[in-house]
Amino acid sequence: MAQAMAQVTCPNCRQPFATPVEQVLDVELDPTVKNRLLGGQVNMIVCPNCRMAGSLNLPFIYHDPAKELALVFMPMEAGRTDLERQQLIGSLSRAVLNQMPPEQRKGYLLNPQVFFSYESLVNRVLEADGITQEMVEAQKARSALLKRLFETAAEERPAVISENEALLDDVFFHLLDLNLAQAEAVGQTDVVQRLSELRSSLTEATPWGRRIAVREQALQALQEQPTREKLVELLVASDDPDLRAGLIAFGQPLIDYLFFQMLTQRIETTPDDAQRQRLEAVRQEVLAIREAMQQQAQEIVQARVALLRDLLTTEKPELLARRHIAEMDELFFSLLTSELSRARQAGEHQVAAQLDALRQMLIGLLQEGIPPELLLLNAIMEAESDEQVRHILESNRPLVTETFHSLLAEVEQRMREQGEADVAARAASALAIVRTMVKPPQDRGAGKGTPSGEKPPTGRSGLEIARR
Repeated sequence: MAQAMAQVTCPNCRQPFATPVEQVLDVELDPTVKNRLLGGQVNMIVCPNCRMAGSLNLPFIYHDPAKELALVFMPMEAGRTDLERQQLIGSLSRAVLNQMPPEQRKGYLLNPQVFFSYESLVNRVLEADGITQEMVEAQKARSALLKRLFETAAEERPAVISENEALLDDVFFHLLDLNLAQAEAVGQTDVVQRLSELRSSLTEATPWGRRIAVREQALQALQEQPTREKLVELLVASDDPDLRAGLIAFGQPLIDYLFFQMLTQRIETTPDDAQRQRLEAVRQEVLAIREAMQQQAQEIVQARVALLRDLLTTEKPELLARRHIAEMDELFFSLLTSELSRARQAGEHQVAAQLDALRQMLIGLLQEGIPPELLLLNAIMEAESDEQVRHILESNRPLVTETFHSLLAEVEQRMREQGEADVAARAASALAIVRTMVKPPQDRGAGKGTPSGEKPPTGRSGLEIARR
């Protein structure tokens, strides 16, 4: 994924800082691109001084080869003249072409569509997915409602909820959860607290919220008591097909011969005909969903096996791996490790060496997407002594910041709450060393922020930080 560095002045605290920005967003190379684009999270940055979060209003190209989309976002302030803007468009197109094999290059890449507003580019992506303008407007209405509820005092919310019940559906709650996850990811604790409080109040006050709460409670009950009896009980009691599907997916390991025997016995001992028919329908539903899940699982395994084979035979394994990075999951690495073990036991030294080299290359690619602070955290948690921890921290001193101090403190607290005393003790020991290298984080009056949709000021750098 092509990146560059941008010099930014935070519009909140006026502190300048450098940050990496994306220039090429390729759906095939990074499957998270579309969701980040639709969620307004492209070139999302966080000020290291005051923790204000926002998105830089910079040019980029969005590429989806499956739909033959090459879309350039070119804000009017980018480039002083039309010639400069055309040169920028050309350089972005070449960046996409250069990362593709010659046989995959097509004419649409030479004439990308240009959009001067972020919203119009997003609408084009949605249009390619079959999303109508009515759907787009409904989503805008939900976003506006979320912002309004976020800013409304708790005692005034019932009136707003009553006026907008039709918009408070599962899509709205999904949007709320996305904003909550985004706020957690960038460390906006005040926004997280307010959004969590809003979610709780909406869960109690709306039909969809109560329905979602019932689903969450049922799944939690099965998680706490993962038995066949509990699964049968929850399936029989539920009138919500989405909940039943979720229970079946979560409880799949419990769905065996004994489970069906138990359900069949319940059917046979039920005197009421209507209830018996309902239970028979539940049994058929379980069979159909389980069969579909098994078929899907088999197809996934076959796809991972084929990908491993292709990676071993292609002349450009790194390029192929980057295009399938989302498939490098636990199942894939389990297959790779199993094949590596087999090759070693069979004495196939050349194959084993190739598999080991492939594994190391893939681990390196996956680590590219991991924030360096998390890699540092992992390294010090695996260290065998305080001296080794100190050496690792000194070797990565630019990363030992107030943010890292907070991250390590959260890990230490969470491990204690979960009863992981040994891990918590290692984190506490490392935290004591970190405290000698950096001052504890202070409240610098970071901006509270709002859910997606508000447009903030433009910084001195000329780069707009837009909370899209």
